[in-house]
Amino acid sequence: MRLVVTGTGGASGYAVALQAEQLGYEVLWADADPLCPALLANPGRAQLLPLASEGIAYLEALAKAARSFGATCVSFNTDAEVRYAAGQVDALSELGLTQWLPSPGTVRLCSDKAEFANHLSRNSRFCTPTSFAADDLVADFPAAGVFVKRRSGSGGLDSMVCSRREELEAWLHRNTDGLIQEVLTGQEFSADCLYTGSDPPLVVARRRLRIRSGMSVVTETFQDPLLEELVAGLVQELQVVGPSCVQGFLQPDGVVFTETNVRFGGGCAAAFWGATHLVEQYLALLTSGERRLPEGLHGRRMFSRTTLVRVPGYSVLQAGSEPDESAALDGLRMGENQK
Repeated sequence: MRLVVTGTGGASGYAVALQAEQLGYEVLWADADPLCPALLANPGRAQLLPLASEGIAYLEALAKAARSFGATCVSFNTDAEVRYAAGQVDALSELGLTQWLPSPGTVRLCSDKAEFANHLSRNSRFCTPTSFAADDLVADFPAAGVFVKRRSGSGGLDSMVCSRREELEAWLHRNTDGLIQEVLTGQEFSADCLYTGSDPPLVVARRRLRIRSGMSVVTETFQDPLLEELVAGLVQELQVVGPSCVQGFLQPDGVVFTETNVRFGGGCAAAFWGATHLVEQYLALLTSGERRLPEGLHGRRMFSRTTLVRVPGYSVLQAGSEPDESAALDGLRMGENQK
């Protein structure tokens, strides 16, 4: 089976493409960056695409590349491509390309971090950080500072803690519609999810142990049934079918959700579900057209803690019920030495 995987210059696209090849799929590695290491490392199976913002030119280039490669399935792995493709499902189908995306409304809601926060603030089941208007902070600036981030975009670009009013004003000068929120200090987590729209979502939670530019470079899975149930409820509430990555903090008074990405997270290589993997199940459903998980899959999960250390060469992955702590530490030291 052949398929096109986009965004392979990013962590999530790379992980999906690599996992697909390990499972026996023939992959066309696609990206918009001509210097993308994934394209340079796979010259015989690489495809340079226009940016999704180029609209029809992007769609035509994608369709042409898929035909030439003999692929009929596309896995979208960047926020910009997911936003565009969600509104072009009919056009993609007419071009003979199978994809698996949520509705345009769901994608818009999850792509706009301010709208996402507003939506959750109206639902008593889910908690989101307190948001502020800039004018409210003129006379009363929080002692802990405020956390600011752009309304859209991935990788935490230009996200930071502003400890003084002057810092906030400088940040707002270049991000006039940015989001201002309280500073959270609990354990940060990501949860890779797969939801068919009918079966209960598969959820694999990860601690974000080290973060660079908003992306997890050291992550470790953990099991928390109450958290997994809450994340599954959020994915179902938002109707995020296909892959997604929910992020938040484990605060002393409960779970606080910060965003939901409508794609796998950059650390999804660690998302094992017992003897299978979320990416494995996603690819099987994407390429077969089926939208039901194998019967009994939820009841067959044997949890194994997995540590993923991503260094510039990409990743070191350990999996097992009792991981080798010394190996994990060696991996952490290797990551430190690559700074």
